[in-house]
Amino acid sequence: MTSPSCLIALTPRGSSIHRMGEGEYRVCDQGHNCQLVSGLYKAEEIVRELERGFGYPYSTNFHALEPDSCT
Repeated sequence: MTSPSCLIALTPRGSSIHRMGEGEYRVCDQGHNCQLVSGLYKAEEIVRELERGFGYPYSTNFHALEPDSCT
């Protein structure tokens, strides 16, 4: 049986954390790109990275991602 998601955090920039079940959380960015993680600490860590940008060392040299650069 699956339980409905419960919004537990919503940032001013649009990131969110939803509790999905026991120990599982869905983290979404402002563009509604979501990932499922285990543990609230990990979910909060991902939101911090989303809000601040990429973590060190990428934050110093990251400018823009070219479309289709990974294909």
